[in-house]
Amino acid sequence: MVDKLITKYSSLLESDSFIPTKARRASLTPLESLIGIILSQNSTDRNAWRALENLINYYGGRATAEKINNTDLRVLESLIKPAGLYRSKARAIKNLVSVLSEEELISLDVKELKEKLASVRGVGPKTIDVFLASIRGVPTFPIDTHIRRILYRLGVIDKKTEKYENIRSAVMSQIPPNKLLTTHYVLIIHGRSICRARNPRCPECPVEDLCEKRGISSRQIAPSPKTPNLKYCDGLR
Repeated sequence: MVDKLITKYSSLLESDSFIPTKARRASLTPLESLIGIILSQNSTDRNAWRALENLINYYGGRATAEKINNTDLRVLESLIKPAGLYRSKARAIKNLVSVLSEEELISLDVKELKEKLASVRGVGPKTIDVFLASIRGVPTFPIDTHIRRILYRLGVIDKKTEKYENIRSAVMSQIPPNKLLTTHYVLIIHGRSICRARNPRCPECPVEDLCEKRGISSRQIAPSPKTPNLKYCDGLR
């Protein structure tokens, strides 16, 4: 299944505006990249990127822990306002730079880094996994709302409320480590474009023949003008 989705969306993996991808292209530091990931929580990548640019430009081209520590909270909130939830996100960013140094984001071993990041209020398991996978190159699998919805509909998980770690473990047991991050991205693209929360475009789905369509009624499925004819591979399930 995964290879079918990778085949369909491979051309979008670099062009789609994922924050870690844009951060890498812009040569941002690990701290700036992590801040961007925090800003993307419950926000569009476009708005999160605008907020991150505001922050970096305010600091003269480089956002550092020292500069953020010395910035008034209200100023920080105004800079990141485009990302939404700016008050809680500003506090999370402040908490982050008070707990971890920029050097530690790269030098700490994965276990210790996860523990320290988990102690930062406002930084959850998905944010940690996105940072570890995209910036540190750790084989892990971040779970977001799109991915949770798709895996439930496919029958990979049994309930929408399945615990984060259970989902992550289930996927990681079936996907090769070198495909985990790509799978994360293509599932998000698939959830945004076809397997949408409302009116999923099932007739256009490249894995419709593998999908149990849990929680979807025929009345909810959006009509499609055509069903794409694509070359597929093997994959999950």
